[in-house]
Amino acid sequence: MSCTERCEKIGRRQLLKKAGGQAVGAALAATGFGSTIQAGEPDNGPDDLDKYDFLMPRVKFTHEEREVDRWNVRPGGDANLLRELSSVIRCRVKPIRRAYDWQPQWSAEGQLNAVVEFDELKDLEKYPFLFMTGENHYRFADRQKANLKEYILRGGFLLMDDCVVASGGDFFYKSSYALLEEVFSSGAVKRIPPEHEVFHNVYDLGDTGLPLMQQLTPIPVPGLRQPRQSPIPHMHGQNHGARGVFIGDRLAAFLSSTDLHCGWCDSRGQVFGRHNYKKAIQMGINIIMYAISH
Repeated sequence: MSCTERCEKIGRRQLLKKAGGQAVGAALAATGFGSTIQAGEPDNGPDDLDKYDFLMPRVKFTHEEREVDRWNVRPGGDANLLRELSSVIRCRVKPIRRAYDWQPQWSAEGQLNAVVEFDELKDLEKYPFLFMTGENHYRFADRQKANLKEYILRGGFLLMDDCVVASGGDFFYKSSYALLEEVFSSGAVKRIPPEHEVFHNVYDLGDTGLPLMQQLTPIPVPGLRQPRQSPIPHMHGQNHGARGVFIGDRLAAFLSSTDLHCGWCDSRGQVFGRHNYKKAIQMGINIIMYAISH
């Protein structure tokens, strides 16, 4: 699959636009993206959105007070996924530097290829795809909830993945489920059926479905704080299956509790095995390609 086949179809730059005062999703156009420069604003020249075909912003948010897996955990997982994506799709993907597999534990300032918060809609509408992960419970303020809803209704896509480490539980998953149900109404979070396109568009994961990461070996993860009584990081997915929010026929939010992001960190297969690493990467690529083509 080449840029001619895929990237020209999805264009250079997708924006979430307003038309007639109503929020609409930006159509994927072969002619390319529109400009983010508004009337009266200075044009400071090309930025990352001009130079690259795809960025994967992390959502920054406030966790409840627990030490593990904050919003910026393990940028090496993001880096691995983006590297694998660029090798498959052969488009200009902005890389994440100085991050690989499980290192570093937390991203440094400016290390991720983009960071956004739900406080300001104008910061969100530059990006058609957002990634959010963690392990703790969290809550959104009313303004953040309103911006989340507006972002999704305008055509944005949000991937939310809970990676459970050590003695933690599926706290991030539960908070995300509750948030989506509050924002989009009770019952809005639905099971994504195995026949859905997201499991088949680039890689056929029909037999696998949503990959589940469970630790296969007792090899410690470098840098991971481990309890004294055990050298084993004890990483395990909480398999609630693939869940999502649909706007009409479009899957607009993908919620996973099976440790996809942790799977992306394990390119050597030391924790989950190479097979599971490949499946986690394939699922990530499928989700990205679905999001930017719908």
